[in-house]
Amino acid sequence: MWGAIIGGGLSLLGSMQDKKAQDAATNAKMAGFNQYKPYVDANLSGASGALDGVLSTGAYQGDTYAGPNAFQTGTANSMGNLSSGMIGNGNNMLASNANFGNNSQGLYNQFQGMSEAAQNDRLSTANTYAANNSDALVNSAMRDDMRNLNENTLTGIDLNASNTGNMNSSRAGVAGAVAQRGFDDRRADVAMGIQDRLVDRSLAQQAQQFSDQGRALQSAGTANDGISSAYNMGLNTVGEGANFGMNAGNSLQGYSQAELDDLRRRFESNRDFEMEQRSNYQNGILGRAPNSSQSVSPSMANPFAAAMSGAMTGFGFQQKYMPTGGNSPSMSTAPRGRPF
Repeated sequence: MWGAIIGGGLSLLGSMQDKKAQDAATNAKMAGFNQYKPYVDANLSGASGALDGVLSTGAYQGDTYAGPNAFQTGTANSMGNLSSGMIGNGNNMLASNANFGNNSQGLYNQFQGMSEAAQNDRLSTANTYAANNSDALVNSAMRDDMRNLNENTLTGIDLNASNTGNMNSSRAGVAGAVAQRGFDDRRADVAMGIQDRLVDRSLAQQAQQFSDQGRALQSAGTANDGISSAYNMGLNTVGEGANFGMNAGNSLQGYSQAELDDLRRRFESNRDFEMEQRSNYQNGILGRAPNSSQSVSPSMANPFAAAMSGAMTGFGFQQKYMPTGGNSPSMSTAPRGRPF
């Protein structure tokens, strides 16, 4: 009986010491957690109230989109209205001046003709002109000389020959031939002068015509350049009109798109507001709470079970080695706090 009592007492004492040591270690591990626990509890309570306040207030419901003002929409509408007129005017200029290319080709062909004409023999042309037009002028210039020859000189020679009885004589014939030769020499000199002046006139006229034609073609080229500029202006006007229209349309579309984007953002903000707040609360507050319990080992020592086990072991030892009630083993040799 004494063996059971002694064994159970020793086992109980040892188990109680083990439990006390393990509880002390556990308390040491939990010291940091226990130190902050009141503040954590207070913050959790406050954060929960703040979350309720945020959720009850909800997302911002005021205006978040500053729409276009009257100056912006007025300018955009004016530009849009001008664009159609500008495009129409530009098309008219294009249609009216689209032939500048054909004009340039025609002017080029005429300049080519002038270039070829510049190689012609102008003196030969002038001589031909003089030969074809000199007879009438010579006859006109020699009219008085012709009249004087026929009416005075030749008749005078015939009259003198008749008076002297030498009609049809060689002397009378010689005198008439000399008078005719003088007239012919005079006529040749006059014809030469007239033809020379006609040649000069033809050369001057040809040069003047060539110069006039060149200036006319240059003036036509300058005018065609103006037509080309007008065509380009029409093309630019069409482009500027298109830019006016597109810029105005893009501006108005941008205002409408910004309003739609704002409506969508407000919708999504209202839809996701509570979810985002709860997620932030979970990640920002609850997710940072101290958690030391996972590193604490539970105390598994059971003093009563240890006492019972020690008693049973001690009783068995006494029955085997001291069945007649002899002395029990010295306490100094028994294991401390552990069953036999």
